[in-house]
Amino acid sequence: MTETTPAPATGKNRPYRLGILGGTFDPPHRGHVALAQLCIDHLDLDELVWIPTGQSWQKGDHVTSAADRLAMTELAAATLDPGRARIRVSRMEVDREGPSYTIDTVRQLRDEYGPDTSMAWLMGADQLLRLHTWHGWEALFDHVHLCIATRPGFDLEALDGPVLDAMHQRLADTHLIQCSPSGHMWIDQTLAVDLSSTGLRQRLADGPISDDQADDQLPAGVAHYIARHGLYQNP
Repeated sequence: MTETTPAPATGKNRPYRLGILGGTFDPPHRGHVALAQLCIDHLDLDELVWIPTGQSWQKGDHVTSAADRLAMTELAAATLDPGRARIRVSRMEVDREGPSYTIDTVRQLRDEYGPDTSMAWLMGADQLLRLHTWHGWEALFDHVHLCIATRPGFDLEALDGPVLDAMHQRLADTHLIQCSPSGHMWIDQTLAVDLSSTGLRQRLADGPISDDQADDQLPAGVAHYIARHGLYQNP
């Protein structure tokens, strides 16, 4: 599933639709899978690419190895129901030297996929709240749409400042996302999954989770990988 070569154009009278799910994925959980599935279905994607972070400049050195996170991301991505969409996991940030900046990634993808492709960067509400801290975040709109799924209890009124201004100026429906290359925001408030990788790591540090918890929080393949490699356990 891991590859780097973009798919050809659709051959249809519409733009090719690419969804991009980037993150540390430490570990990837059912919330990531649900977000990916939501966007495949609602945006009618031709392709979804998962991109694990290489060197996370915001999280420092306290991150599981890139090899383990890449392997777990492949296992999580394999649980999707892709329909007609092509699913792949990219090594582009893992193999890139230096800090992983999203703006560099979307510029590279835009060069690879061309100016007409509809490119949507997928994120959860927690990332939206921190968007103003991302390196070059305002330039993201030159290359991608931002598509956000909120969590239960998340209130859009928690936004303020330039991110709130951007939302007011750029909010769009799925049709506009599908038919244009970049520059808009779409927010879905139906995703009923409230998970975080931070919370999962804390729970895993206290000992192996039960099968029921694994089913609720982690894709089975990811849970088995964590157990087999002894990840997240306190020394």
